[in-house]
Amino acid sequence: MKKIKYVFLIVLFSLSGLFAMDKVFKKGFDLFYNYHFNEAETYFKDQIKDSKDPFPYYAFLSYLGIRSDMANARYEDAMANANRMIKIYTPVFESYLQSSPEDIDAQFSYTVLLAGKMRIYLNKMEYMNIMKGAPKILGKKVKIDRYTKKDFAEMDFGTGAFDYYLSVLGGNYGMSNLFSNSKSDGIRDLWSAYKNAEYTRWEAAIVLMYVYIYDKMDYEQCAQLCDEFLAKYPDNLEVLAIAAECDYYRAKWNEGDDHKRHITKLLKHGLLDDDRGWKARLNYVEGVRAMLKEDHIEALDYFNTVYEMDAIEYSWYRSIVLKYTGDVYLKMGLVRTAKLYYEQTVNSLEISPHVREAKDILKSLK
Repeated sequence: MKKIKYVFLIVLFSLSGLFAMDKVFKKGFDLFYNYHFNEAETYFKDQIKDSKDPFPYYAFLSYLGIRSDMANARYEDAMANANRMIKIYTPVFESYLQSSPEDIDAQFSYTVLLAGKMRIYLNKMEYMNIMKGAPKILGKKVKIDRYTKKDFAEMDFGTGAFDYYLSVLGGNYGMSNLFSNSKSDGIRDLWSAYKNAEYTRWEAAIVLMYVYIYDKMDYEQCAQLCDEFLAKYPDNLEVLAIAAECDYYRAKWNEGDDHKRHITKLLKHGLLDDDRGWKARLNYVEGVRAMLKEDHIEALDYFNTVYEMDAIEYSWYRSIVLKYTGDVYLKMGLVRTAKLYYEQTVNSLEISPHVREAKDILKSLK
C-alpha cells in the first residue's frame, strides 16, 4: 500500500512544485494556459539567456513540452522528448547541486525535471512505469525535506490532489480507509491552494472542477470555477470543455453550445498542430449533450466514436464513456446490454468516481 501512496505523491509533487517560481513567469503562464505552447516555449528560452537562475526555466520547458505533446496528441513522442530534456539538463543540475545542495529552489526544479514525465504515465494510467521511476525522485524529495521545513501554500495543491485521488481509488475498491493517510478527501487542501496559492491556484481550480462535475455533482460550484478561470485564460481548451459539459448538466444548452463553438473555432484556426485528441473530446461533449437530452441513438453514436478513437489525453475517459453508454442503454430498457458496459467499467483500471457508480448500479440490478 505504501508504494501506491508514493506513486501518487511523486506525480502530484511534480505538478505542485512546478509553479513555485518567480513572477516573471506571469506572461509565460498566460501563453501556456491559453494553449499557445510554441510561443510559450520561445518566451521561456529567451528568458534563459538573461536569467541568473536558469534552473526553473529548464524544468518548465521540459514540462511545457510534455503538455504540448499530450495536447497535440503526440502520445508516442512525448516520453522520448521528456527523456531527451532530462538527458540534456541533468548534468547541469547535478554539477550545480554538488556544490550547493542547500539550494532548495534548484533541488525543486530538478525534481520537476525528473518527475515531469510522470504526467504522461498518470494520463495513461501506467502505474508500473511510475513505480519504476519512483526511487530517484523520492530521493530528491528527501533532500528537499532535509533543508526546509517551511510550509508553502503552494503545496496544498499537491497534498489535496494526493488525498483526493487516493480517496477515489479507495472508493473504487471498497477500501477507502486503507488508501488514505487521513479522513480528509483532499478537497479542503485544494480549496486552500485555490484561495491562497499564487502559482498553483489554477491547477487546483482544474482539479476542483473535475471533482465537482464528476464526483460531487455540484454543477453550480463547477460553473463558478470555470467562469473565474476563463475570465483569465479564455482559450483554455480543457476548461472550455468542462464548462460546456457543466452547462449541459444545468440544462443551460445555449451557454454550453457557446463553449463548444469556441473550442471548434480555436481548433479550426490552428491552435494545435494535431487536434485528434480534442476532436475526440468534442465528440464526448456532444455525447453528453445528447445523453442529457435523451437522444439515445445519437448519444450512443458519439460515445462509440469516442471509444473507438481512443485519443483523449486522459485515458480515464474510457471508463466514463463506458459508464455513460451503460446509462443510455439502461434508460432504453436494455438492461442486459447496460450490465455489459457497467461490467467493463468496473473491470477498467482507470481512477474515476464512475467506476464506483457502476459497481453500485450493478448491485442494484442484481
